[in-house]
Amino acid sequence: MSDAGDDRLKQIQSELTAILEERLGALNQVLQSTEAATRRIIAADVEMERHRLNQATLQAEQENIEAQVIDARERVGAVRSQNAKLNAEQERLSSEIARREREVRELDAEAERSRQRIAALEAEGITLREENASLRTKVKTLQENIVRMQRLKEELMSSVTGLAQQLRQASGTE
Repeated sequence: MSDAGDDRLKQIQSELTAILEERLGALNQVLQSTEAATRRIIAADVEMERHRLNQATLQAEQENIEAQVIDARERVGAVRSQNAKLNAEQERLSSEIARREREVRELDAEAERSRQRIAALEAEGITLREENASLRTKVKTLQENIVRMQRLKEELMSSVTGLAQQLRQASGTE
């Protein structure tokens, strides 16, 4: 009996060893899967921490960009306001230029009329100078004629006086 008990004990022991090895193998697998899961959890934690840091950086960048957007909008508003002022000034200057161009055209037309009038007056002046020269010549001729007529009158008066004396003398002697 002892042999049969020893065999039975060895058999139980070998069954227990097989069960133990089986359980250790399963435990080892569980341990390995737990270890792999722990590694994944640690990697996920590291990744999560990296994402948190990245999120903080991105949030700071977003705030900076939002501040830049607000500043840019203010500058756009200022530029639009300045642009509106410049457009109004441009329109005012354009209308001023148009008004000045009209004035220049009117002054050019007036200058042309003045040039035409000056040309007409110069032509009239030339005509009047020619007429004046002609009239001076006529006046000189008439003055010369008057002087001759006065001499002729004096000669005639002298001749009439002489004839009257001759008549008196002739009538007094008769």
